[in-house]
Amino acid sequence: MIAVCRTTVLVLLGLVVIAQSQSENCTKPVPGPNMDLKDNFILLETFPHNSKVYFACSVGYVTAGGSAAITCTSGTWSPVMLKCERSNCGNAGEITNGVVDYPEGTQFGDILVASCNTGYNMIGRSRITCGAKGWMDRLPECQVQACDPPPALANGDYSPKVDEVYFYHNLITYSCNKGFVLDGSQTAICSEGGLFDPRDPPKCTFVGDVRCKDPGPLENGERTAGFQPSHGYLSTIVFQCKSGYIMNGFNTITCGLDGNWSPGPQCRLKSTPTTTTTTTTTKATPPIVPSKETTVPSPDTTPPPGHANHLKWAIPTVLGVILVAVICLVVYKKKRGSQRGYSDKNTSKDEGVALS
Repeated sequence: MIAVCRTTVLVLLGLVVIAQSQSENCTKPVPGPNMDLKDNFILLETFPHNSKVYFACSVGYVTAGGSAAITCTSGTWSPVMLKCERSNCGNAGEITNGVVDYPEGTQFGDILVASCNTGYNMIGRSRITCGAKGWMDRLPECQVQACDPPPALANGDYSPKVDEVYFYHNLITYSCNKGFVLDGSQTAICSEGGLFDPRDPPKCTFVGDVRCKDPGPLENGERTAGFQPSHGYLSTIVFQCKSGYIMNGFNTITCGLDGNWSPGPQCRLKSTPTTTTTTTTTKATPPIVPSKETTVPSPDTTPPPGHANHLKWAIPTVLGVILVAVICLVVYKKKRGSQRGYSDKNTSKDEGVALS
């Protein structure tokens, strides 16, 4: 019985130890952004106490600081300190006769765009991606555009002559044999499309085959030169307008390579001059607008309107005033004299009384 109890206790103790050891294990750690477990740690699901694992940055990312290791302590992992950032491919270089542009940047996953200058063709890829180990392709090349020699010109030729090809902006000049005239552009240039421009080459026309029909009479005009029955290349006819008409355009027409005359003159009626009556208009003097500023008027010696009438009435008025004043003065003196005589009489009477 005692042996059975001992066995039971040992089993229980073993189970406790196993349970305790399992509680100290760590589950598979969660990596940080843009990183993965390193080596064989990625295959494990549980990690015992004091286990140490390592992380590594994902493809296309590089270490930007922090420790790559974490440790399991009593079932808990230490913090992940590793930092990973996108790798940078840097400048891819330059292209002769072309341009390299980085619309997104130069980091992992970004794409550069290459282009060639006008007149150059690209050999290679125009778009290249930045990979984990740098740009994933070499830059393209820009080769100058080439043009095949133009076709032979009947009854003429062109120069300069080359053995194989012409290159962008090379110029050629056409010429015709004796007795022939060039109909079209005298020069052509190797264009960016790989063809000479203009596309249609000129022609050499035999001048003896050119004939222009007689243009007939000119309305309201008459011919003064060019009466021959046949008109060849560069033949001319001269016109003049009848009286009362004037020439609109050149008075001479010329037979061209296309068998047509150019230019075409016209006689138009002279315009009758119109008689115009010139009317002289006297502009009214604008009124003087007084200024806002106060001005002192200059003295005016010109008598104001009605001044003569004022003098006509002023003179008699002044004379009347003077006459009245004289009369008043005379009356006053007479009155004063009578008062004085009365006073003298009274004084004599008083003196007589006193003496007696």
